[in-house]
Amino acid sequence: MKSLTQSPYRKWVYIGLLVQVIAAWFSVGYYHPDEHYQVLEFCNYKLGHSPLSDLPWEYSAHCRPALQPFIAFCLSRLLEMMGLFNPFMVAFMLRLFMGIFTWWATLRLVTILLPDFTTERGRKFFVGCSFFLWFIPFIGVRFSSETIAADCFLVALSLLLKSNKDEQRRGLAGLAIAGFLLGLALFLRLQIGFAYLGLACWLLFIAKTPWKNLLVLCFAGIGAIIVGVFVDHWFYGEWLLTPYNYFNVNIIQHVAAKFGTDPWWYYFVMFFNLGIPPLSVVLLPLFFTGLSKKPKHLLSLVAVTFFVGHFLIGHKEMRFLFPASFPFIFIACTGLEQLLLKVGEKPWLKFSLRFLVVFNVAILLFKMVTPAEEVIKYYGFIYNYSQKHDAAIVSFHQSPYKLDVIECNFYKPRNLQISVLETKEQLTELLKQQKNKEIIYLSRTLAPGPELAGFKVEKLYCEFPDWLLKYNVNHWQDRSYIWAVYKVSAL
Repeated sequence: MKSLTQSPYRKWVYIGLLVQVIAAWFSVGYYHPDEHYQVLEFCNYKLGHSPLSDLPWEYSAHCRPALQPFIAFCLSRLLEMMGLFNPFMVAFMLRLFMGIFTWWATLRLVTILLPDFTTERGRKFFVGCSFFLWFIPFIGVRFSSETIAADCFLVALSLLLKSNKDEQRRGLAGLAIAGFLLGLALFLRLQIGFAYLGLACWLLFIAKTPWKNLLVLCFAGIGAIIVGVFVDHWFYGEWLLTPYNYFNVNIIQHVAAKFGTDPWWYYFVMFFNLGIPPLSVVLLPLFFTGLSKKPKHLLSLVAVTFFVGHFLIGHKEMRFLFPASFPFIFIACTGLEQLLLKVGEKPWLKFSLRFLVVFNVAILLFKMVTPAEEVIKYYGFIYNYSQKHDAAIVSFHQSPYKLDVIECNFYKPRNLQISVLETKEQLTELLKQQKNKEIIYLSRTLAPGPELAGFKVEKLYCEFPDWLLKYNVNHWQDRSYIWAVYKVSAL
């Protein structure tokens, strides 16, 4: 690692860290509801701020590891003891931790794998893609099982590769740490076990790891699983093995299939669309080119077994592939270097690469400052507003904190009165009763809906600045989901 931070790429390395920090600040919310409801809401329940009835079904199934809620719980308790608790600060600190952890795991592997590239251009593209491919910071700051398991797995791979390349570093301590991290990754994200098939093949047949070292890896991994079991006992109040429960519920009982199934090849379609063409169109063939060049490389083996395993599972989501992001990048960059060696300095190729770099940077900058879930920004405003004003919030038909059919309790201000109304007459009556309170309303549209007709409304907050909202070119606002917070009073 020291060599990379003192290499010509050191500026890129530190800019990569800055990118992760910026993304951690702006990328509020979650990519998938599981990232919130099975971590922060579990934590909130243990803190005593959420009723058991508001937790998702995974709690009653006892199929989610409690390690992530435990980390969030400890951080929350520490901030409460210091009188600094704020749910948005807790979420930010968790994202910041993940961003730094992702950056560090990437730095370790890039340092070890950089000599695998024989050309300067190949090394530049590998370093650049590892830190700045547009989806890296977005994925990297997620406090999700996919990201934290991936980071543990990648650090373990870096230790194993370092041990294999340096005979003098084959100490048992490094193997024990690698095994412990592998055990944590598997406990947190059972599906990452597909990658372990490729890892086992590499350890046995390529690296020819001695049995003594394999036993150290296995026993350290078992130690990590034991730690996970104790944390689960703290959370669920009984002895159980959540990874087994997860497998039993989702695979044996086919619960996962109830959320939809797709054919084995559907991940290619998803990657083509969500990876954003033309980048996705270019990366996929480069990946297969890199595989043909280094089929026995550790990252090739773990990537192939990981992807094939997920192809065989009926229920498919793009987030399931996040743990293989770095191996995918390494292999694609290997394919790119092979292309550059074969084609040479062709004008069309130079132009295409420059265009793709600029295109990627533009998307990267956008994703760095865009919230993962827009409504969390509005929850943040309501939380801060309620700390400074005697306010109550109203909504119609369902709670403004009800997302994905489940109540979002973690971000609720504890001093905020929430009233769910059915008619405008009830709002009129509430305004009469609560004359000394400010009544606010979270609107899912920029303009207040018909439910507020006949009342005086004042816009308090919108994520989009007023100067931008003045220009409704081609009616872009009508096609966008723009939320707003309004203060409501009687005419």
